[in-house]
Amino acid sequence: MSIRIVGAGGAGIQVLDEWILLSDRQQGSVACDGEACAVEGSLASEKLLLAPDLAGGLGCFGSRDLAWRMVGQENRRLDALLKDCSGLLIVIGLAGATGATVAEALSLKAVEREIPTTVFAFPPFPFEPAQRRESAEATRAALPAEVSLFLFPPPAFFEDPLPGVAAVRRGLREFHGALAQWIGVWEGVANGAVRPILRGGGAEDSPFARGGRIDGCRLFGVAAAHLDFASPGLLDGAEFREAAEKADRCLAYVEGGDGLSGSCGELGRKLQEQLAQGTDLWLLQRTEEAPAENRLLLLVGRAASRHHRVSECPEEGRGKPEEPAAPARAAPEPEGVAAFPALEATPFAKTAATMYKGVNLDIPAFRRRRGSRFAKERPAEPGEA
Repeated sequence: MSIRIVGAGGAGIQVLDEWILLSDRQQGSVACDGEACAVEGSLASEKLLLAPDLAGGLGCFGSRDLAWRMVGQENRRLDALLKDCSGLLIVIGLAGATGATVAEALSLKAVEREIPTTVFAFPPFPFEPAQRRESAEATRAALPAEVSLFLFPPPAFFEDPLPGVAAVRRGLREFHGALAQWIGVWEGVANGAVRPILRGGGAEDSPFARGGRIDGCRLFGVAAAHLDFASPGLLDGAEFREAAEKADRCLAYVEGGDGLSGSCGELGRKLQEQLAQGTDLWLLQRTEEAPAENRLLLLVGRAASRHHRVSECPEEGRGKPEEPAAPARAAPEPEGVAAFPALEATPFAKTAATMYKGVNLDIPAFRRRRGSRFAKERPAEPGEA
């Protein structure tokens, strides 16, 4: 049995590559997209280019209809990814057509096989068009309820009125790096290298096996050669206090060696003082590989109901959902090709890359490969230093 970590779509592959660079591990990683440049340039150990004969390695052009046709052609290869799989993590940007479609198809197959499935997803950035936000809402509603869905909002620097391009690039890289660290935590829990010291409510052995949706997941972390868990300054910051007041779910990950002061029990008590009463708190610790530095990672969020059901009440004016229902998706056809209602004016309407002030924020694959032992030698490109 083995685990699978799938970066689906361009955004998911970027975060997956960031995890490989941070952890220096490839095992179980899969890059899956319809664009050949994203898949072939990835550091993942397995690469799945969707339907190259249909799209020519150019992607789905932002069309959900074409994305489902591409996924339908790869049914057997997607099934093969789940063979002997004991745990599945999918990383996606909710607005991307290909990544979202792969996530939905894979999670449905995994749930049928009773494979514990977790999805790390982040919504469109504030400067992206409304069409992408509508698409993200549809994807979020379509994922199976058995899946553990963690939603990470855009980084805080987007709250500034007009952040510069350099600040946005730097913030995105930091955001991807923080999310990549939690991929490492998920991998450790799935492999048994990370174990719970303090277990939250429920009978599960993993905080990622609860099912349901966790909204507004905020990430905090500190790393140092000497770290005192009895009184870490991170917990006293205004930003963490604000997030803790709104949260009812908290995951804390501890990684420490000789420079660690204070017990995990003290850390747990301090967290419980900061968190709202009744918060589901998990304290996790790595049991192998003495690290070069000590780390404390925190994930706080709030559990939410993914599906807004209408109450069965005949009276007029009652039985309305609290929020607008997301567009419904047609059931998959027997051949595995689902007919998804296109959100664009035309089936092949091109959607823009992640653009900010006229600059493409998507990180080229060859830049992500630098500094990795998995990178291959390549000739210098014009204009490179």
